[in-house]
Amino acid sequence: MKKYSKDEKYLETVDEILNNEEFKKLKEYRHHGIDRLTHSINVSYRSYRIIKFLGLNSKAAARAGLLHDFFFVNNQKVKLKERTKVLFKHPLYALENSKKHFTLTKVEENIIKTHMFPIGLRIPIYIESWVVDLVDDFMSVHERIYSVFKK
Repeated sequence: MKKYSKDEKYLETVDEILNNEEFKKLKEYRHHGIDRLTHSINVSYRSYRIIKFLGLNSKAAARAGLLHDFFFVNNQKVKLKERTKVLFKHPLYALENSKKHFTLTKVEENIIKTHMFPIGLRIPIYIESWVVDLVDDFMSVHERIYSVFKK
């Protein structure tokens, strides 16, 4: 999806994150059949558009949508037990890593740490959190199916 690259308001909102050298490393990690950076942009931009349409906090949705998988465990190279642990814990890894590099609002923090509900057991408390959670689920399935048929 390249639509985001033409959306100046969106790019202005996420510029700090997209230009962060540590964040750019997500390009090196596979996720749902694509790289984790592309997945994060897909979730971020779609969430941003939905939340903007609803007249809610689109900045938080855009930023936290990018940061929701900001962690550096390579699931392709770890055993099943470790993968399972990462599935449940990665929202906290992403939140911790995000806080190291960016100043987050309470809404952004909630979006990141609850984006795996119900698997992560943390319940979203903002509409923005619910939207990012659902968009992430949708994109994960979409990207996986796309990658299978692409091969």
